[in-house]
Amino acid sequence: MKEYITAILLLALATTATLLSLQTLTQKATATPTGLIVTSPTTSLVKTETRNNTHIYTLQVHVKPLSSLQAEKIACIYGAKITALNTSAGKSTLETNPDSACIFFTIDNPSIREAEATVLVTAETLLEEKGEPPILLIGTTAGIAAASYLTLTESGRDKLFKAISIPVGYYVARHEDVLRSKKRLEILEYLKKEPGASMRRISRDTGISFGEVQWHLSILERLGYVRRSRIGKWTVYYPTGSPAEKWLENFITDELGEKITPQTAATLAARLEPYLSTGTIPTSLIREAISK
Repeated sequence: MKEYITAILLLALATTATLLSLQTLTQKATATPTGLIVTSPTTSLVKTETRNNTHIYTLQVHVKPLSSLQAEKIACIYGAKITALNTSAGKSTLETNPDSACIFFTIDNPSIREAEATVLVTAETLLEEKGEPPILLIGTTAGIAAASYLTLTESGRDKLFKAISIPVGYYVARHEDVLRSKKRLEILEYLKKEPGASMRRISRDTGISFGEVQWHLSILERLGYVRRSRIGKWTVYYPTGSPAEKWLENFITDELGEKITPQTAATLAARLEPYLSTGTIPTSLIREAISK
């Protein structure tokens, strides 16, 4: 009982220290590197201009014939504040977070030909004051000490990852740091080979604990490397830009235990297109398609 109470107290200390360190970093950091990540397969970055602290990005959105995009997240920008957002067609909206902003795009294409729209994004680099080393050092040292104790056991590691997965996933926003983790790279490479996998299957097949998988996926998704869709009780993940027919086929085979041909998967993907943009797919539509 005494050891359990000690573990809980240290876990609380680790969480508090992590939050303290992150608060210092986010509020008192130096200039954050600026970057724009395209998050939709419908969109491509065609031009980038930089003038002092001002960045201008030109995005091109492709819309298939007789289809539409409804609040499609097409790109996210980090380390900068969007000051202007102009579109040649359709409607753009902005979702602003403390250290990032994401662009959502809505457009209808009633034509039998593919349509294109241009989105011009103007952003200014965020400049912040330098940090206060004593506060950061105290918070970081306390966090490391508590984390070191907890990670001596598997149960301790799981508790620690559950405790810090949200704040750490919230903080990481620099692209150059995203792929430095060996396990994060392993998860991304796994999804490239097996798109449409759930967290539990990723954890089982890679041998990485569920808590760590959850943490790394939150970072990869937040920076646009992977996307997710909700299918009934399952949440599946796949690399951004992965064809829907591919990850749907994998999901049906591996999670539902059903066989499906690539042709049927392609037909199903076309039928589910209105649902794919929302990220939520009724299981009944999938079961109906594979039962025929």
